[in-house]
This record gives sequence, C-alpha cells and structure tokens, in this order.
Amino acid sequence: MPEPADYLFVEGPIFDGEGWVEEPLAVSGERVAALGPQALELRGPSTRVVSLAGRCLLPGFHDAHTHFLGGALTAERIDPSGVRSSAELAALVAEWIAARPEERAAGTLWVTGRGWDADHFPGGAWPERADLDRVAPDVPVILRRRDGHAAIANGAALARAGIDRDRPDPPGGRILREASGEPSGILLETAVDMIREAIPSPDRAAKLRALRGALGTASALGITSIQDDPSYDDRLQAGPLYAELFESGELPLRVSIWRRLGHEHGELHAEAAALVSSRLRNHVRYGMLKGYLDGSLGSRTAQLWAPYCDREACSVAAEPCGVDLDEAGVLVEHVVAAHRGGFQVGLHAIGDRALSRGLDAFAAAGPLPELRARRHRIEHAQLFREGDVERLAAQGTVASVQPIHLASDLVIARERLGEERCRNAYPWASLEEAGARIAFGTDWPIEPLAPLDGLYTTLTRLAPPARGISSEPFHPEQSLSLESALRAYTLGSAEAAHQEDRLGRLAPDYYADLVVLSADLRALAPDEIPEQRVELTLRGGEVVFEAT
Repeated sequence: MPEPADYLFVEGPIFDGEGWVEEPLAVSGERVAALGPQALELRGPSTRVVSLAGRCLLPGFHDAHTHFLGGALTAERIDPSGVRSSAELAALVAEWIAARPEERAAGTLWVTGRGWDADHFPGGAWPERADLDRVAPDVPVILRRRDGHAAIANGAALARAGIDRDRPDPPGGRILREASGEPSGILLETAVDMIREAIPSPDRAAKLRALRGALGTASALGITSIQDDPSYDDRLQAGPLYAELFESGELPLRVSIWRRLGHEHGELHAEAAALVSSRLRNHVRYGMLKGYLDGSLGSRTAQLWAPYCDREACSVAAEPCGVDLDEAGVLVEHVVAAHRGGFQVGLHAIGDRALSRGLDAFAAAGPLPELRARRHRIEHAQLFREGDVERLAAQGTVASVQPIHLASDLVIARERLGEERCRNAYPWASLEEAGARIAFGTDWPIEPLAPLDGLYTTLTRLAPPARGISSEPFHPEQSLSLESALRAYTLGSAEAAHQEDRLGRLAPDYYADLVVLSADLRALAPDEIPEQRVELTLRGGEVVFEAT
C-alpha cells in the first residue's frame, strides 16, 4: 500500500511543463507521486488538499540567468536607478556619504552601486566626473550603469586603482579620456574591473546576510531554481556559501553556479567533486563556464556587423561597432579546451557580430552530434544576422534569453540599430520555429527578479504597464504563446542546465518544485499577468513560501 500523499492539488488547471492538464496531482516527500485519477487514491488523513479553483499550478520558475549573489549584495549599496541627471547622481552620493561619517573618517568608505541610465538624462548626456569629485573629493566612488558594462568613477577611485593619463586601456576595455589625456571617469567593459579589484570584498557574514534576504524574495516570486553567475569576481566564492545555507536548512531553491571560461579545468573538476555529495548534488552544483564576447546595447559596447545608427549623438561611443572583449583572440582556444574537457560553455553575446563569432567558436569545438549533446549556450541572444537563427538551432545551442531586456530596450534598440536590423532583434518566434532550445531568465539585478513581468513582455512585446513606457509593440510577430513562454521559464531552463530529467515538469518522479498562482493565467488579459501573486511555493515538497 503506497504512503499517503503529503499534498493533493485538485479542481484546477496544471501546466506540466509542456501544456495544460485538468488532472489531480499528488506530492509525496520531495517528489511528484502521481498526476491523473490515481493521485486521488493517495489521499490520506494527513494529506493537505489544495483546491486550484480559480487559480493554477505551475512548475517552479527556473531563472536561467542571474547574478544572484551580486544582486543580493546590491541591497547594501547605493541605488542610483531613479536619478535623471549627473547633478542628481552627485546629490545622491553626497547624501550617502553624509550618513556614514565614521567610515569616512576611518578612510574605509567606498561608494558603490549600479542602476543609472544616461538614456534617461537630458540629451542622453553621461554622468560627469567633476560632479562626483565636488561632493566626494576624498571618498572613492564607482557607480555602474544599469547593465554593468560601463561605470562612472571619481578621481579618488581612479587613484586607488592606479588609473591615470599614462595607464593604457586594458584588453577588452576602454578608459575614456578628456582632450588632455586625463581619464574622464567613464570606464567601459574590462576597464570597470580595474577599479572593482581595488574595492574591499564583502566578508562572509555580509554575503550570507545578503543571500538570506534575496532567497526569501525569490521564493515569494515562485522561483525554485536559479543559475547564478558570480564568475566576474572570484572573491565572491559562491559555492561554499550556498552549501553552508543548504546544510543549515536555509536554502529554499536549487542553485547552479557558473565559473569563468579560461579557468584551469583540473581545478574546476576538483571544486565540483568537493561540492557534490549525496545531500548536495541536487541542490547546489557547478554548471557551465561563462565567457564574454561583447558588452551591451545600452552602453553601445555590443559588437555589431555595422555601426551604431546613433553613434554621432553620443560622446562616449568608444567604437563605431562596439567593443570586442576577445581582442587577444583566445576565445576559440578556450571554448575548444572546455568542450574537450567535458564542460558546457555559455558565451555572452548581444550584438549580431558577437553572436556570429560565438557560433563560429562552438562550430570549431567539435562535431555536430557532440555540440547538440553538450548544449553550449548564447547568453542574451538579442540580435541575429540573417541565417544565424537557423545555425544556432542546428548546433543545438541554447538561446538563453531574458525577455524583460526588450522592455528596457524598446526605444534604444530602434535608435541604435535602425528598423531594418530590429527585424532580427529578440526574434523569439523565429527561434521557436527553427526548433532552437530556449531558456528564460531575468538577468537580475540588471532587471527585476520578476518572472511574471517577463511573461507579459513575451506575450506582448511591450514593457510591463507599471514601467510607464509608451511604445508600439516591438515587432509583435516575434511574440510567443503563453504555453511557449511558460515552457521556456520551466522545462526550457532545466534543459539548458541538463536537469530536465528531474526539474521543469510536474510529472511522476520529478521533484515537487511548484508554484500556485492567484489566478488561471489562461483567463487573464496580458496586462493582468504582472499583477498576479504567488500563493504557495514548494521546493522538493517543502513549503518555502506561503502567502498570508
């Protein structure tokens, strides 16, 4: 006689990872025990019966692209996302410094943060170093643009990092300069890292504190799995932190951790072996190796085949066609070595030229059957050259997409690319028609950690109503159906992490990672979707969030 179910979900629609079903679902322990009439036979005196009438049940959202630990740490840093001019940015910095007199007196204060966007400043003018120097002559300040691919630094921060008129640009980065040769304070791509390395890293206690808060937020949003990219800063040491939280019963979701492409592979195998145990392997694991080919559309550092249409209007456009982050030409070598070492590779590629080069690198790594089995990935996959959608699909390469980026880029994409190239921008329907693997994420903290906002943008090709952005739908022929969008956010993301045998579906023997939403998504107008709330989140059959 089978054990009674712990949970029985009845009387409502269930999205099982592939489509909608109207069947009861039973959960026993950490897994789905049954889906269909047989689930009713598992009802016992202690079974919690949950009616889905007027609601719906989904697999837990699996965010395929976050900077989760980094995002968690932003809660303790300055937030310049609301400023609308260089002067406002300086005023915010002055207020922040004034509230911390002891740290300033001790010489330990750094002002760090991210979120400003010069596209919202008058005339698109970028922040001025002089404004920051005026309010913080002795306190180092570095504030990243919203996308993280550019930053403004003051003189104190530049001095701490040894950046002066004689310091050359680093490979893959640009130190923008005044006519005198003096650094202007604007740093692009790897030049930002020169200052980051001078900033004291948060201690273990601060990182754990930040993670606990962010993990609770993720559970309340129905997220049960994430893929975390802390690869940009080895000092973060994310793996042991997540393992510690799991062992103490404080990890409410499953984590795949990325490392940097170019690491010594024996070292990575050893780290993965040390982390994986019978208790940990389905909760905390190392995933793919991440490399960068270009920057971002917002910072005009995404690498394009043709020049930016609005480059003449921007004083900080370093290169007509963006920035090549593989100037040393070693990326193909690293990709081939990682592939032969048994690793999955993800390449950040936003511009159409960067994406083409990424597909070229994968093609050089091994024969087609190996590529399809390894599921290498293009992270962001925003702009395609003609024919590259089909090439990506044929390789089995995953299009790791953050649909909410379109909401932020509705206006600037048209300005920077022109209408002709926009036909091949964010081409989700074309990817689906070509048979490509698609995985969805948020890229938090660059965008909000809000899966329902991403669903809205996928359906409408518009920004969520709360953003107040007025625009025509961006090539609405490239929208996806609700079912396709949900699949990309659940089973598609699990497939991108080679976990589709246990995650991303609601089916017998799969982990009971699931979320109950406050309404049946099928019955809603798209504008209503972002307003829905998560009522219950289970991870492995355990309640990690329940609305009160």
